[in-house]
Amino acid sequence: MKRLILYIFILIFGFGFAQTPESLFNKANAAYKKGDYQNAISLYEKALQSGKVAPEIYFNLGNAYYKSNRIAPSIYYYEKALKLKPGDEDIRYNLQLANQMKLDKIEKVPENILLRIKKRINRIFNYDTWAWIAVISAIAGFLIFGLFLFTKQANTKRLAFVGMFISLFLLIFAWYNADFGYRLSQVKYGIVFNPKTELMTEPNLTSDVVISLHEGSKVQVLKNDGDWYLVKLPDGKKAWLPKEDVRVIK
Repeated sequence: MKRLILYIFILIFGFGFAQTPESLFNKANAAYKKGDYQNAISLYEKALQSGKVAPEIYFNLGNAYYKSNRIAPSIYYYEKALKLKPGDEDIRYNLQLANQMKLDKIEKVPENILLRIKKRINRIFNYDTWAWIAVISAIAGFLIFGLFLFTKQANTKRLAFVGMFISLFLLIFAWYNADFGYRLSQVKYGIVFNPKTELMTEPNLTSDVVISLHEGSKVQVLKNDGDWYLVKLPDGKKAWLPKEDVRVIK
C-alpha cells in the first residue's frame, strides 16, 4: 500500500514537473513547426496560464492564430507582444500583415512629425528600461562628480567635467523617455472580437448607430459605463461599444 502511494506521488509530481511553462512553450513550438496550430495555441495558452509572461509567447501565439485565419486573436496577441517589446521589428511586421486582413479600413488622424519622432525613439526600449538607464546615468554622474572634486590631474578633471555633462544629458533624455513611455502605456486599447458589432451614440441599444466594426479593429478605450466602453476610433470619432465585443490589451 505504501509503495502504491509512493508511485502515485511520483507520477503526480513528475507530471507537474513535466508541465513547466518552459516545457509547454517548447511543446507548443514543436506543434507549430508541424503545422498543428490548434494544439500549439492550446499549449501556448497553458504556458501563459501557468505564469510565464513573455513577448515570445504572445508573438508565437499570434502567429499560430494568424496561420489559423483567426484575425482578432492574432492581432490581439501581436499587440500584447509589442507592448512588452516595442522595438521588435518582427512583431511590427507580422502585426502589419494581420492588420491587412481586417475588413475595416479606417483612416487614422495624422500625427505631427515631432510626435512620430518621439514615439520612434521611445520604442527602442520599454519605459522600465528607460527608467533604469536614467538611474544608472544618475549614479555614474554622481561618481564622476566625485572624481572631478577629488582628482588633482588636469586632464582627468577635464574628462570628468565632460563626463558629468554627458551623464546629465543621458539622465534627462532617459527620464523623459521613461515618463513618455509610461504615459503611452496608460492609454488603453482594445481589439474587437465580435465578427460584427455596432457602436452607439449612447451606452444603450436604443440609441443611434455611429458605425459598424468587424473583428480585428483596434479602438482606444476611454472609459466604461456598466456593460459599455466609450471608445475612440482611429479617425477621432467617439462612440459606445458593448464590453463583451472587445478585449482590452493589458
